[in-house]
Amino acid sequence: MGWSHDDPADLLAHRDAPALDERVVTRAHLLPPTLDHHAALLSLALDLSSGTAVLLDWPPGRRQALLASLGCLLAEPGWACAPDAPTGGADRRRRADWIRRTGRRPFLLPAAPGGLRIEVVAADPADCRPVEARLLIDGRPVVPQLFTGGPAHSPEYLLDDGRLRAGPRPREVQLAEASCTEGCCGALHVTVRRDGDQVVWEDWRRPPAGPGSREPEPRPPAHRFDAAAYDAEIARAQADRSWSWPARTTARLIRAGLAGQPGLLGRWDARPGWTGSGFDAPDAVVVTFWYAPGLASGTPVRAADPLQFRWVLPDDGTLPEAQAAAALR
Repeated sequence: MGWSHDDPADLLAHRDAPALDERVVTRAHLLPPTLDHHAALLSLALDLSSGTAVLLDWPPGRRQALLASLGCLLAEPGWACAPDAPTGGADRRRRADWIRRTGRRPFLLPAAPGGLRIEVVAADPADCRPVEARLLIDGRPVVPQLFTGGPAHSPEYLLDDGRLRAGPRPREVQLAEASCTEGCCGALHVTVRRDGDQVVWEDWRRPPAGPGSREPEPRPPAHRFDAAAYDAEIARAQADRSWSWPARTTARLIRAGLAGQPGLLGRWDARPGWTGSGFDAPDAVVVTFWYAPGLASGTPVRAADPLQFRWVLPDDGTLPEAQAAAALR
């Protein structure tokens, strides 16, 4: 009940959520240090550090104290060793690998966050949640504060494709989209532009206030960031791949290779589609591409109704760089 697994509005409307988190964290030492308990407490820590739980009505300093308490507990030898001997097959191995990658991330945040911070969060694999690039302004997560229809977009979408980079020409960026698509329940947009030695986020767009409402939500104020610090944070977040796992890394390298060599697919009258790790099988890479006769010549036949192909590449255990190179060959 205290974890914003689905709609963040549920947690924000739960007045007893801070007290509930307090009780869980202060009694967590009573739990046996199993893999499942470690994963549950780590998920709670991720929410307390950069998720919806940050927005709850906390007494000054209390959330940070609970987070520090969880960090100390999960670093104790019994808890730290829990992911080292998983039994029960691929699902538990995947979960243990996630704990090893993620285990200290929520406890290493800046002591006094300011400006823009981006925290890429890969959730517990057992929950099949998308990877999100959480955007925090002055330590508060933007997406759950302004939009409850879905999580922040992936790092590949916001960072690798350069959408958050600021130039002199304003660019509207979709930060999050409803799980059912924007056309159904909306999305959260902001316009990003560079203004001298500052970067400005302004002209926010989001859905109406509630079901059946035609009145738009009040528009949030513009935010100004120091341009040098903003650019440095974008670069840091894009370069940090410690959250990623092999198949996700392979997918990123294949995607970059296809973008850099358009002729690889173009010669077959095809263009790249979505490439990423499988949703139901995260240890596999899924490569999709579109085909229409004549696409390479610029005069495709049936351009409005192309064929989509889907190529699934299981992780073979070799380095992601080798797997990506083999796929591109």
